[in-house]
Amino acid sequence: MKRIKSCKTQLFPFRQDGALLERDRVIEDLKQKLRTKEKEVDTLFHRNSYLAREVRYLTDVVQHLNQKLAELEADQQEAREKIRSLLNHRPPVPPARTIIKPSVEPSQLRQVSSLTHELNVSNKQLRSTVGQAMTDMKNQLEELKGAVGKLAQVEQEAAGEVEELRSLYRREAVERKSLYNKLLELQGNIRVFCRCRKSSASGSCLEKTDDQEVVVVQKGNKKKFQFDKVYPQSSTQEEVFAGTLPVITSCVDGYNVCILAYGQTGSGKTYTMMGSKENPGVNIRSIRELLRICAEKEKVSYTLKISMLEIYNDSLNDLLSKSPGTALDIRVQGKSVSVPGLTQIQVKTESDILNVMETGEKNRKIASTKMNIQSSRSHLVVALEVEGSDEVSGLTSRGTLTLCDLAGSERISKTEAEGQRLVEAAAINKSLTALGQVFSALKCNALHIPFRNSKLTHLLQPCLSGDAKCCVFVNVSPDEKDTVETLSTLQFGSTIRQVSLGKATQNIVPAKNNKTAK
Repeated sequence: MKRIKSCKTQLFPFRQDGALLERDRVIEDLKQKLRTKEKEVDTLFHRNSYLAREVRYLTDVVQHLNQKLAELEADQQEAREKIRSLLNHRPPVPPARTIIKPSVEPSQLRQVSSLTHELNVSNKQLRSTVGQAMTDMKNQLEELKGAVGKLAQVEQEAAGEVEELRSLYRREAVERKSLYNKLLELQGNIRVFCRCRKSSASGSCLEKTDDQEVVVVQKGNKKKFQFDKVYPQSSTQEEVFAGTLPVITSCVDGYNVCILAYGQTGSGKTYTMMGSKENPGVNIRSIRELLRICAEKEKVSYTLKISMLEIYNDSLNDLLSKSPGTALDIRVQGKSVSVPGLTQIQVKTESDILNVMETGEKNRKIASTKMNIQSSRSHLVVALEVEGSDEVSGLTSRGTLTLCDLAGSERISKTEAEGQRLVEAAAINKSLTALGQVFSALKCNALHIPFRNSKLTHLLQPCLSGDAKCCVFVNVSPDEKDTVETLSTLQFGSTIRQVSLGKATQNIVPAKNNKTAK
């Protein structure tokens, strides 16, 4: 029976792949039909343009012929006037016996007669040409009306097929999203990315073999590490953010999402998470993406609230409080973990969020160490709560995006920390050690997970206990002098990658009875 269940489990992805291939084929057929209709529309447009040019040409011909007719009529009138004038000026009849030579030569009379005949012939030819041109123009106008009517019908049919294609695409997108969420659930809802900091040093201890593998070279020995994605030194902020995008967007659907940045001091964690004003990191880009998705959903109204706190020397500091220094503590109610008294600010635009985060950054504990001129001496936790109220279904979804920029792991002997810097370093290392213990316990499916060993792990308990989707960036330095720290960071990330959090919970509350639907 176990073997049969295993076979069914192995066959399940192929059935999904077959369904996706069938849907892709249907979409491709519809796209082909749409392209054919577009070609027909283009052909009719070209025919329409040709007929319009013909109408303009024939109009010019008719105008020219009318002008020619007028000129001929004028010439004919002038010739008639000359004939009339010649006839009126004939001399009186002389006496019978007197023979007087006529004043008009016979040749002139013959010339006038010939001219009159030619005018009559030209007039008849012109009338015939104009009549034929008008008949042709009328026929072409009738054809043009028929073509325009057919074009309107084709456009209407094309619009209907486009709408059908859009409807099919929306259904396909929903199904793909569902399948992707199932895939993430099967993978454990935790993804680990490795990012290598840019370095101008000549020697490097890292070798990137492909998009999912990195090799550390230490004293001639090579050790391989596998991750969901490896970003080399040349990676841009856009490429790094793209890896987290599918997980971040599920926050709008009522899922809790957590993104952590771990690594030694100076490895680029803050740049990955915060970035700069010109080139923002994961924090700003993820919030920007959530705002865009919320704006697109017309039938759902969203409320966004942001909070920022730091964990400094294992104590919580509210970075947005108007009265800094107020002691904060963590309260646990069932699976819910909250920080009473933590300032939450409602935001509506990206500008609001940037102003709030700039205020919080100014209040953060930063100091200089031997390894980093501006080293973060605390863990930064930014939480964006997204609450959506669906007007159609009456349901309320609530998701939280937690963005955590951890303080740098470091060896005290290397940083040569003294006094307050030494106390800070000890607190940082203690909390990061506790975080490693939590991941080790999760990896082994231990009965007891030591979340309460530090404020950091206690605060992150909802993100790591199976009710959320999680992404972890392990930031490393390629410099040979940092080989030991780089190896330690990659081993930490390798441990995390073996953790399975289980299926994430979607937080949806009916508007009337307030019972959570999972």
